[in-house]
Amino acid sequence: MPAIEFGNSYGSSVHHLVSGSYTNKTLFLLAFDTITKTLTLNATVPGFGLHQFVTSNAAKDRIYATAMSEPPQLFSWSVDENYQFTHLDTVNITSSSCYFSDDGNLAFSSGGSTAAIHALTENGAIGDQIQELYMVPEEEIKNVNKTRAAVLYGAHAFDINVNRKGFVPHLGMNSIFMYDIAENGTATPLSINLSPTEGDGPRNSYSSKDGKLLYVMTEHNQWMDVYRVLDTRLEHIQRASAIPDDVRGVYTFRSNTVQMSRDGKYLFTSTRSWNNTEANGYVAAFALNDDGLLKSEKAVAFYEAPVTLGSAGGLRVAPWQDETNCDPNGITDYMYLSDTSEGWMFILGWTPSNHTLDVVASLHYPDNSTPYEATWLD
Repeated sequence: MPAIEFGNSYGSSVHHLVSGSYTNKTLFLLAFDTITKTLTLNATVPGFGLHQFVTSNAAKDRIYATAMSEPPQLFSWSVDENYQFTHLDTVNITSSSCYFSDDGNLAFSSGGSTAAIHALTENGAIGDQIQELYMVPEEEIKNVNKTRAAVLYGAHAFDINVNRKGFVPHLGMNSIFMYDIAENGTATPLSINLSPTEGDGPRNSYSSKDGKLLYVMTEHNQWMDVYRVLDTRLEHIQRASAIPDDVRGVYTFRSNTVQMSRDGKYLFTSTRSWNNTEANGYVAAFALNDDGLLKSEKAVAFYEAPVTLGSAGGLRVAPWQDETNCDPNGITDYMYLSDTSEGWMFILGWTPSNHTLDVVASLHYPDNSTPYEATWLD
């Protein structure tokens, strides 16, 4: 694919993110301005599938994506300071993957009944597969569903903490698989950790900065669980509701992700309404103490979206500090929130001084396109 060139950044007030789509093979390059509080579509990038998950490396110069379309594949691009994207490679995998992560040397992905570890090449492309992991007996792999449908009841994510412990939440098995990851990328199974209650459906995890805690979002029961990471297993220690008490049990929801504020003092979770139009989606904020534990198992704030959020509810906190904000009591964190029900991308602002989450900008995607996950580029 030829490279596609975009305009230069407008300065420190403008920050870019790129999203995939639930309904379109295109990638979308967006620009958020912290001064004008606007979110605009700058350009589109030809993709290769329905890229529901898009992420970037730490340097923000490599983009990685999974796809819900067939055959199961992973994709990578380079992106330069002028937002010029160049496709690097496409890699075949056994099962459609949902999420993707990397540690600078290795890439980790999972979906359905398998997970994969790939080497990253010198130029940041996805290289050779080092190991494939199975959530069912290996001899059964040939018989199980390997399409995107398997993700709905299988593995979703594969994340590694600073102590090289790997975690794969599995919805159908209601468990979190734990591994030891060697520097060369080989994985040693350590334990399978059951979620506290039946039907929780662990989907997404986020590690504390020191690796001592693991925060897990359960998709089916809307719990945000806190685990202590022991040498070979997880110990469940706290649980909080990602939705308000007055809607729990009244409507059906599906929770998506858990993220941390830049200063490590708060967690944010996202939840979408499911199979109904009477309820909207939610983002919850939870306060943490100095040890990374919940100060309270009650959220300090809920943001109710104006839509259900559809099949998305993607959320990721921006890694940058707003250099245009002079108010010490103002917004400290921005995050995107994606919606497939009507095709909206929202930018939320978090103000810890009064514990408020509010929309500061939004964009309605054109031509019936709907955003899924995205990644901040700057």
